[in-house]
Formats: sequence, C-alpha cells, structure tokens
Amino acid sequence: MKKSIILLVFFHFLANGALLAQGEAEQLFKTKCGICHTVGKGKLVGPDLAGAHERHPHEWLLNFIRSSQKMVTGGDSAAVALFEQNNKVVMPDPAISDAEIESLIAY
Repeated sequence: MKKSIILLVFFHFLANGALLAQGEAEQLFKTKCGICHTVGKGKLVGPDLAGAHERHPHEWLLNFIRSSQKMVTGGDSAAVALFEQNNKVVMPDPAISDAEIESLIAY
C-alpha cells in the first residue's frame, strides 16, 4: 500500500512536470519562433513548421535551429534550399540552450 502511494505521487509529479515543460516550450516557441513561423497555419516570414521533424533528421533540426546560417554557409543542401525558398531571409540564431532547442523540437 505504501509503495502504491509513493508511485502514485511520483507519477503525479512526473506528469505535471511534463505538462510544465510543454507549457515552457510553447512559451519559448511564441517568443523565439512564432514571430516568423507557424505550426500548421501556413508560411509567415519563414516556413510553416508542421511536420518539420518528419522532413528532417533530429540532429539536422538541432543544428539548423542552433545556427541556420552556419549550415547555409557550410553548404548543407537542405539548409541552402530553405534559405532560397524563403527569399534569403536570415533566421537569427536564437541564443538558447540545446535543452531548450530539444524542447522546441518535441513541442
């Protein structure tokens, strides 16, 4: 009985932590990404990000979000194509941690 209560409390905090992390990722998206991007609502300044995780490998997304221009100047064909498709508008480096980028990708 005591173990069941401990497990119940543990999973309660785990679930609430996951929701908080999603809320933080949503807020981070709104402040860092949502100015130029949507998710499923069409292109703004930059492309609609719906399905980006299906079009690109995880590591590619991590690197691109970290510094898209580094990838463009490095000759990454997918990065160059996105840059050209979006009128060569430079996506600024977001100055956020890798953990925050990971939460954005998960969001």
